[in-house]
Amino acid sequence: MSLPALRLITSALFLIITTIFLRATYILSRRQQKPSPKTGPSHILIVLGSGGHTAEMMSLLRDLDPKRYFHRTYIVSSGDNFSQNKAGEVERTIQTKFRSETKGKEKGRVSEEGMVDSETGIWEVRVVPRARKIHQPLFTTPLSSLWCLLNCFYALYGSSRSSKVAKGQYPDVIVTNGPATAVIVILSAKVLQFFGVAPLEKLKIVYVESWARVRSLSLSGRILLGWGVCDRFLVQWEGLARRLNGNGTRKRVDWEGFLVG
Repeated sequence: MSLPALRLITSALFLIITTIFLRATYILSRRQQKPSPKTGPSHILIVLGSGGHTAEMMSLLRDLDPKRYFHRTYIVSSGDNFSQNKAGEVERTIQTKFRSETKGKEKGRVSEEGMVDSETGIWEVRVVPRARKIHQPLFTTPLSSLWCLLNCFYALYGSSRSSKVAKGQYPDVIVTNGPATAVIVILSAKVLQFFGVAPLEKLKIVYVESWARVRSLSLSGRILLGWGVCDRFLVQWEGLARRLNGNGTRKRVDWEGFLVG
């Protein structure tokens, strides 16, 4: 390799590394700023797992106010009919509860995006491929995870285009309790923010560790806590919170008691 070519490659790498460093520094400084409280309706994105993850999430959403979270997007993995049906079930509960308080209102209409209603907003289900299927060979996992990541980009972008809160606005908050798909969804959200596609004040991450994790975090929890990408990281056992926070001055996780039941 000639000397001029080597200098050109070195300069390009230096420019890329410097740009990444400056962008990361800017994002971290913005995260440390206290966000201004949102007063209007919000867009919430909920990542559903399978089995116990979905059951716990349904319990977390039992008191969700549709007037506050006017747009509700559910992300499920392909083939997970259980979670998709549960999303419809929790929405029926929300609609029934709200309708009992506002009698005589006209019911919403069903569209390709889900249920659209002038009073309770819109809810939709978006399906992404699994990052890794049961018994899938490990050597094929990187490719399936990449395919899942690309579809998560599309799901987040699609949810912004269908927003009834503000057209073209990404979800205000992502709520998850630990399914594997959640890690890919959160990674895609952070990539979109890093490259300036999604604004930094959107896509706030709220992670709620499973009630079953008494002494240690799940794999998803360990990954997300290690990355430091969550705006709120909640555990449901005080002993686990003490173990993770230790005697340090910086609180890593929050404990608010049992959140499911």
